[in-house]
Amino acid sequence: MTDYTFDQLREAVQECTSYDLVTVYDDDHDEYVLIDLFGDQDGDPFACLEDVLDFITNNAQVEAYLNEIN
Repeated sequence: MTDYTFDQLREAVQECTSYDLVTVYDDDHDEYVLIDLFGDQDGDPFACLEDVLDFITNNAQVEAYLNEIN
């Protein structure tokens, strides 16, 4: 499990990229999606916050931002 909350990951994405991170409600569970500047979903949904963290920390600015708050 990630040490970051959804709000922390969302803030990092918003501060360092032109994307937003939102929660969508599937039949049985929450999923997380990245939304681009035009309001469109970018890529497939993430099943858990750990997957989100793995993906967004490929961006050096996001990784540095998260390291500062942790």
